[in-house]
Amino acid sequence: MNLVDKIERQKEKIERGNPKIELLGSCRSNNGITILNPEAIKSAINLYDSRINNLDISFFIPSSGSGSRMFGAAYDFIKSDNPCEETIEFIEHLINSIESFAFYNKLPETTKDDLKTGAINIEEFLKLILNEDGFNFGNRPKGLIPFHRYGNFIINPFQEHILQGAEIGGDKARFHFTINARFTDQIKHSIKILREITGINFYFDFSVQDETSNSIAFDENGDALYDEGELVRRPAGHGTLIQNLNAVNADLILIRNIDNVQHHDHAKKSVDSRKMLAGALLEFQAKVFDILIKIENGDSFQAEVANLNNAYDLKLTADVLSNVEKIKAILNRPSRICGMVRNEGQPGGGPFWVKDDDGYETRQIVEKSQISAKSTQLTMLIKSTHFNPVEIICAPRNYKGEKFNLEAFNDDSQYFIVNKTYKGKSVQFIEQPGLWNGGMAKWNTLFYEIGNDCFSPVKTVLDLLKPLHRNA
Repeated sequence: MNLVDKIERQKEKIERGNPKIELLGSCRSNNGITILNPEAIKSAINLYDSRINNLDISFFIPSSGSGSRMFGAAYDFIKSDNPCEETIEFIEHLINSIESFAFYNKLPETTKDDLKTGAINIEEFLKLILNEDGFNFGNRPKGLIPFHRYGNFIINPFQEHILQGAEIGGDKARFHFTINARFTDQIKHSIKILREITGINFYFDFSVQDETSNSIAFDENGDALYDEGELVRRPAGHGTLIQNLNAVNADLILIRNIDNVQHHDHAKKSVDSRKMLAGALLEFQAKVFDILIKIENGDSFQAEVANLNNAYDLKLTADVLSNVEKIKAILNRPSRICGMVRNEGQPGGGPFWVKDDDGYETRQIVEKSQISAKSTQLTMLIKSTHFNPVEIICAPRNYKGEKFNLEAFNDDSQYFIVNKTYKGKSVQFIEQPGLWNGGMAKWNTLFYEIGNDCFSPVKTVLDLLKPLHRNA
């Protein structure tokens, strides 16, 4: 697509406004979200463990985000002559709990002494943490910020993901991080240190978000914005990472955000949950493959399809169940299983039943901004019980062992319009469908509940004080 066509197409989307998704209902326990009993959990884990040696396992961890948001209140304190009460409370909590943070080990002894005696200059201390001539936490990727402490060792999220992943994927596991390219050498050095400490010989690689996917910025009048003759572009959201994911060649791909990783003392439940999800996905995939092979061989498959439909609540209608071509089109897709935690007040969307373009009722992850303001729709949102997926496990190969082209299974109509400022001017631009929203809209999708102890995101530095990030 040439630039003129690209500008015109994105302008049309801006003019149409944010697309809304009509919800049929929220996915809830045993109505779209499966809850396994202890025996079924053990069986799924055993299935995964029995297959692991014959599978290519890859971990896909989006990791380009900056750590600056973790320290938002610290920036507010430095910049303001009269910081608000919330900011002051944040800084007080940070200072009073400073010895509990893993990065405390790295502080100069004189700074530690000043913190203990109360002689610390708070503004200078915050600058030491944030600025480039200090720890540079305000500019470094979140994945390079020390999260956890093990005796005299401190571990960052890149290292922790590998340690936990090695318990799930074994010696052959691969780790793929999407990163900010400016920090490649620092990330490599960090992982090299982990190799030297543990002796584990794991494979890892990196990719960056493709800049050609960047969106065009439009001004308030809907015209493409130029700055000194250059077209202004903005990153088009994490949905563009479907291209990076598409380049990963594996039987199973485990996706988890860089900041969602637990201290090893609390990681067993998370490890077991991810094995359980993988085993459940492998079981579903085996049943799907069996049906597709029967179709290809001209064998009877109706009983197996009916059983699959009932067991996984696929909501396939009678006319679909009897139609060979429709069944093949529906089942011959990439599959994913999403680990869902109960919503405890986190912002964002969740799992819903939605009707797709072909009229089929499917499970989808829907963000709050995609839901219309109709009272019936908002009621479904309010009554939803679960949060966006905190684990996604993907099966990207078909029944012949060939990898699907994942970009062929997104829903381009599920884009987002984002409003920002650029050099004091209001701008708007298109974000591509989210990676686990529209980016995977046409996948076969299962939702399984997992415990909230598998979810420990670090949105602010104070989150590192929570139990899942501390020694037992």
